[in-house]
Amino acid sequence: MKRALAACLFLVIILFTFAGLIPQKMTAQTPQRGFSIQPEYTHLAVGSNEEIKFDVDIVNQGQQVEEIELFISGPEGWESWLTKWGESFEVRGVLVEAGKKTTLQFRATPPENASEGDYKFLLGGVTRDGKLQKSVEIMITLKSKVAKPEGGGVKLATDYPSIKNPAGKNFEFDIQIENKVDEERVFDLLASIPAGWDAYCTPRWEREKKISSIKVGGKSSEWVKLTLTPPADAPKGEYPIKFGVRSDGEESTIDLKAIIIGTYELKLGTEAEVLGTGETRNIKATAGREKHFTLYLWNEGTAPISDIDFFASKPADWDVSFEPKSLPSLLPLTSTHKPETVDVTIKPKAKAIPGDYMVTLTASGKEARGQMELRVTVTTPMTWGWAGIAIVVVVIAALIGIFVRLGRR
Repeated sequence: MKRALAACLFLVIILFTFAGLIPQKMTAQTPQRGFSIQPEYTHLAVGSNEEIKFDVDIVNQGQQVEEIELFISGPEGWESWLTKWGESFEVRGVLVEAGKKTTLQFRATPPENASEGDYKFLLGGVTRDGKLQKSVEIMITLKSKVAKPEGGGVKLATDYPSIKNPAGKNFEFDIQIENKVDEERVFDLLASIPAGWDAYCTPRWEREKKISSIKVGGKSSEWVKLTLTPPADAPKGEYPIKFGVRSDGEESTIDLKAIIIGTYELKLGTEAEVLGTGETRNIKATAGREKHFTLYLWNEGTAPISDIDFFASKPADWDVSFEPKSLPSLLPLTSTHKPETVDVTIKPKAKAIPGDYMVTLTASGKEARGQMELRVTVTTPMTWGWAGIAIVVVVIAALIGIFVRLGRR
């Protein structure tokens, strides 16, 4: 019995010992402070007079936020700096969260007529309190300028150079950028678009990331998506677009075409809707009598609607007519083209029971169709009211006469 208790006690001691060691070991794996500088390349060979661009990661390997001042020392006559991809400003310091990294772009330009050979750079950083410092060497080898392939070192292509869309809808072109040289290059993205249009580029499969340049490996290609947004009121027609890329003084372009087709949107309403004072789609009418109602029509599209005829869905034995009976064309609504009006005559049947009735008015053109429902409140003619009053008077007079005769007896 004593031996069993001793064995259990021994196991408990071992478990507590390991429980204390495990978190200590895990904590030891993540230092309180630390960072590293990790360039994408440490040795590059490029042609003379070419600009060098590649990524550099500043990694915070500690457990607290670090503010790191950055510096570059390089050969005399060279220009070198750090920036963000697609930006023009120089980055001299970064704030990096614990366990995170910040990606920058290392850029360097050799002086004119620089001789071939090896050039050494020192890329480093130091924490704001000066307690931590790191650096890494980068070697750049200049060689004779690489001859570009016949026909240029870049080629642009797209499967659909011409796209049709209605006004207000985006035009999207998928464009392939082929780098025909052996070396990786960064291409600036350019676009010549009509006045009033907006344009931006994204990686083909990353729609939320807008870019102004793209890196393409040697003898390889990348796809970008050019998105164009025309004004909502852009007239229909063909709009030429020119897309281009530029790298190391070389430029290539491709011709695109955005074709805006007309849109058609036929609207029906009342004067109150046109004036913006509300929606009053109900009228009062008298059984057996004509009631005139002014119907307004307008076109919220971008192209005219032609050959518009009018129809009505109505209760049985009602009469509904339109004047004019049709319209040859309805132009888009603008400051100069106001809504058209049509006089609608509604005549409920003579014996219509007082109450609310629905009449559906329809305007149908070749390109579009519109409808509106009109609530008609029917009342009886006043002649019936007077007749009713006369009957009541006669009945009252007869009753009075009867009472008078009975009173004399």
